[in-house]
Amino acid sequence: MRVSSLALAVLAAVGCGKAPAVEAAGSPPQAARTTADANLVAAQIADTLQACSYDGRPVQFGMGGAAPRDCRDMIEQVMAFTGLPQNFDVTEADVPNAAAAILLDQQKLPHRVIAFNPQFIELVRRETGGNPWSAVSIMAHEAGHHLAGHTIQPGGSQPPIELEADKFSGFVLYKMGASRSDTLKAINTLVPEAVPGDSTHPGRSQRAAAVGDGWDSACRQTGRGDCASGAPGSAPAPGIVGSVVQSPVAQESAIDIGDAPAAPTATPSQAPVAASASSTAVVLPTPDPKALPSKGMQFVYDEYGILDPKIVADAERQMYDHAKQHGVEIVTMLVKDLHGMTAEQYGWAMMRQLRVGKLDVGNGAVLVLAPDQGQAAAVMGPGVALEMGSHDKSAQLKRWIESAWPQCKRKNACGNWTENMLLAADHIRRDTDDWEWTLRYQSLGDIQAQVAAENGTVRPQDSGTWHKIVRFGGTVVDLAPQAGNKVAWVNAAQVADGRKAVHVRSDEGLTAMVYLDPRTEALMPGGALQAGKRYVFIAREAGLSWNPKDTQSLDLLSYVQAK
Repeated sequence: MRVSSLALAVLAAVGCGKAPAVEAAGSPPQAARTTADANLVAAQIADTLQACSYDGRPVQFGMGGAAPRDCRDMIEQVMAFTGLPQNFDVTEADVPNAAAAILLDQQKLPHRVIAFNPQFIELVRRETGGNPWSAVSIMAHEAGHHLAGHTIQPGGSQPPIELEADKFSGFVLYKMGASRSDTLKAINTLVPEAVPGDSTHPGRSQRAAAVGDGWDSACRQTGRGDCASGAPGSAPAPGIVGSVVQSPVAQESAIDIGDAPAAPTATPSQAPVAASASSTAVVLPTPDPKALPSKGMQFVYDEYGILDPKIVADAERQMYDHAKQHGVEIVTMLVKDLHGMTAEQYGWAMMRQLRVGKLDVGNGAVLVLAPDQGQAAAVMGPGVALEMGSHDKSAQLKRWIESAWPQCKRKNACGNWTENMLLAADHIRRDTDDWEWTLRYQSLGDIQAQVAAENGTVRPQDSGTWHKIVRFGGTVVDLAPQAGNKVAWVNAAQVADGRKAVHVRSDEGLTAMVYLDPRTEALMPGGALQAGKRYVFIAREAGLSWNPKDTQSLDLLSYVQAK
């Protein structure tokens, strides 16, 4: 069978990095552009900080330059169906297969990268009988790590976040039009069942279950009643990503790959746009603390199908742009059923299950309106909560339910009341454009040394450390340190605000007191902190001293147990 699809030729027919490029008129030669891209990447990226390969093998690699156009097309195809801005680069590298990596540049600033071995992608195509979805599912898995903000450690990953990335891959492939069996093809063909007990990646059965769970979740979200059939959706689900422009002309592929299933044919869009002229209800997942999280793919969820579609599309675009420029993700949910929870509990559950914001820096917010229960809440990840301070949007959301919801129900359409509902999210958007979300320092010693160098001689707004984010290793000394201890000083005001003080000894031997919102622990894949364990912490400066013998204070954003 000769497949008539340009997208198929790009995505899988000849393997990533091996398809002939189509040159635009007047453009520089491909070789010249590739050389320039390679030089740029080489100048920007110095050495590996963290990496996680698709099959769990250790990753040590040198950069091989920017990815060929067809490989970048594959990622762009995936991203077009997520409705989320891309927060990583794609490059060819000497890796065992494909890897999500965090690399340091010459200024020691981290860059998220998907690195791939073109030979591995070609092997995937051969081993899966030319299935065009297999390579896409692998790239979607790696993209899932970065979009969720996973902290990938030196020496490997951890099973919980691998399963999250697998679920994300299944979710995206449903949106792209893959059948359930095609979505599972790469896992079932390439991943062994038996893995060592200390493996960073689970075996085939667990990973296939996670991929299938993602596909099923995406199918159920559209309201389909026949998801058990495993048949693909006829088109990308309305309201999930918005309009994804289909390739207008099918072109003949020069490669005969046999009876291959249909491949995705979308042209990526820069930002989501409304898919239909009428509102379409979506079905949110049931909150479950044991459910495997998976990155959500939109900024406004309407379970009633009652909001104005044009206003929602404008809000999606605005929130997309904010996430792209500032990293902060703000999600608004109009829900039918809180499943016995309060609106606040439901919001925290959805923040975890849909991984709103980036997990490593906690820059997400979830606004919940449940008019049938008369409840509303605004919950904020630890990073957003710090920037918003005492601003609580819950009362504003409740007033909308009281004044606007009766009008929405009477007309079975909210019309311009939709814009009023979204004002709370817009307020958070406008208030979260000041602080940066870059991991500016890679050890507590580095940022403390900079504090000592400044020694109070610069204004906070001119300081290189004020409210900056640091990633550092350390061991938990005490989960309940007592106030009044000058050796490990506890800020009583932080504790009075509801934060939990944790005494940590950094890898350099510095005494640190980190403060966390207790609800943050429920968001972490590894669970609650444990005394005596070593972790990689990501925290924002909250009072560092020039004197290394003093207690260094930080607001904790996330953590992961160290290898």
